[in-house]
Amino acid sequence: MRLKSICVFCGGKNGNDPAFEKAATELGRLIAENGVKLIFGAGGTGLMGAVATSCKQHGGEVIGMTISHLFEIERPDLMQDAMDEIRVFQKLYERKFAMTSAAEAFCVLPGGLGTVDELMELTVLRQLGLFNKPIILLSINGFFKPLKEAIQYMIDEGFMKPEHLNLITPLDKVEDVLPTIEKELKELDKNSK
Repeated sequence: MRLKSICVFCGGKNGNDPAFEKAATELGRLIAENGVKLIFGAGGTGLMGAVATSCKQHGGEVIGMTISHLFEIERPDLMQDAMDEIRVFQKLYERKFAMTSAAEAFCVLPGGLGTVDELMELTVLRQLGLFNKPIILLSINGFFKPLKEAIQYMIDEGFMKPEHLNLITPLDKVEDVLPTIEKELKELDKNSK
């Protein structure tokens, strides 16, 4: 099975480390060059803007999904030239459902509470068997190390099973994202037969 669409969750800010924006820009380029459709939160600022702008500049297809409440915060109006389509929802849960339904795989880059919320929701959906799609956690310069430690602590304290660590694939290099997803999709496809 060849990857056709990926949803990228990330921050609406660039963060303090220039490596975050560099990684988002590189990921956008790789998505485009591999003919994969990008689905993202339609934000015109931060890492969201960087990944989508780069994808579009390199010939990729970009679908933005937002809610009307976020127009002033995430500024999708700044992205008119970088999106092939924008879908606007009224409720946050509607937006997240549409994003998770439209994508075959997910990549989570550094971000804030919204990004962590999206990652946790994806992980719970996979844990409950409501979908079985690859979830890549791109931990640029160790950004997600404290989160991984928190998850390990939950396992150590008996609130999660050790195999739940396998619901997310942690990576630290942008160039590994798409090959890892392709490998996981092949494995999932093989196991479903």
